[in-house]
Amino acid sequence: MNQPLGLPSEVNAGTWRTWDRTHQIDEVRTVQPRSLEELVEAVVAVRESGAGLRPAGSGHSFSELAAPRDVRLDLTELTGLLEINRTTNQARFLAGTTLIRAARILEGEGLAFSNLPDILHQTVGGAVSTATHGTGTGYPSMSGQVCALTLVTASGEVLECSPAKNREVFQAARAGLGVIGVVASVTFQCEPTYRLHSAEFKEPVDQLVDAVGERMASADHFEFFWNPVTGSTHSHIMTRLHRLPDEWAKPGSKVAQTVRRMDDTVLRRGLPLGLNRLASWAPKAIPGLNRLDTLAVSSRAFTDLSYKVFSSARPVKYVQTEWAVPLEDLTEAFRDVQKTLEKRGSYLGLPVTVRCAAPEEAWLSPAQGRYTGWISVRQFWRTWTPELFDELQTVFLAHGARPHWGGRHTLEAAELAEKYKHWDDFLRIREHLDPDGVLLSEPTRRLLGV
Repeated sequence: MNQPLGLPSEVNAGTWRTWDRTHQIDEVRTVQPRSLEELVEAVVAVRESGAGLRPAGSGHSFSELAAPRDVRLDLTELTGLLEINRTTNQARFLAGTTLIRAARILEGEGLAFSNLPDILHQTVGGAVSTATHGTGTGYPSMSGQVCALTLVTASGEVLECSPAKNREVFQAARAGLGVIGVVASVTFQCEPTYRLHSAEFKEPVDQLVDAVGERMASADHFEFFWNPVTGSTHSHIMTRLHRLPDEWAKPGSKVAQTVRRMDDTVLRRGLPLGLNRLASWAPKAIPGLNRLDTLAVSSRAFTDLSYKVFSSARPVKYVQTEWAVPLEDLTEAFRDVQKTLEKRGSYLGLPVTVRCAAPEEAWLSPAQGRYTGWISVRQFWRTWTPELFDELQTVFLAHGARPHWGGRHTLEAAELAEKYKHWDDFLRIREHLDPDGVLLSEPTRRLLGV
């Protein structure tokens, strides 16, 4: 066990692990600041001690990106709304605030995020640092919704960053991987509260994939889910209703909402959990389990506040690899993924998910400079086969894909540098702000080649 460093805001040593349980480090020295002042004090103290520091949020990533070297900077107590600008509809949150808490705070203020991922227990700092995304060709990731941020550098300097101030640092830090500095607060460009009409239905997979680009372009928010060995998808269209009369767009009756919650709890959460456990005990039943899972998820339609429609629960622990392909290559990329999965006959336990995203400016956003199609392959953690993910990585790379920073992949600096035109700019800003590598770890050194 490491000896105590006597750091400001230090708490008991804890365990760091990825959400999928495939990486774990025990007895990690941990600091847990509750204010900007405590954050600066902790960063300076760690640097002066000669130790390394890695910021950590809610721990939803599947990669070693946040793995601590010496000290873990736990930001989960640095939470809350700092200010709202009513004129511009901008809201500033402390970086440890979870997305679900931020969405509920905004609801009370009559505002909403323009887009959200389906997992909302992530912190805003972590979601921004990894360019976590939702779906919709007209709506950016969490990084793309940032209009300003406060950064604490490795030396303890506090930088206010925006398109008008410290612009290059802003573009690097919006998907900064925790190596540009510690994100202390984030200002999001929000919009007035709106509702989404959710329509979920089955359709033939071949028919959908042939026209997937057009389908994504014609909807506000579109995604689909596909289980291997089945010939259909579960498609999901989310349509904005903020321009319609309130009485038309309001949520359904109490009875309808209760039925929906039961559907979510039993068929969309409980059933996948049970099927995954059964598959780990009886592998020969896998094809039938896939079909049963697909048949059990029924078509439905409902209306609710945007964040309640974007989000969904994830009771099943899984391992994930997710890749961003140019939208025009999405059809062919999906076909190749489909062939690979059907050829191997691997049990995933969860459907393949396909989403889309608008082009972004942040230097290391996987959607930087292009319309993007996202393909996510998830596998139950107890039956995870690394060889399958390696094979899928080869498939994705053949289509010019970029990996999600929080997902599983094995790419290192030489391969990643070719995918980002501002790669060298990012490294220059990192070196300028942290020449001693306080915020680096072995995984991030391999990732960046520094």
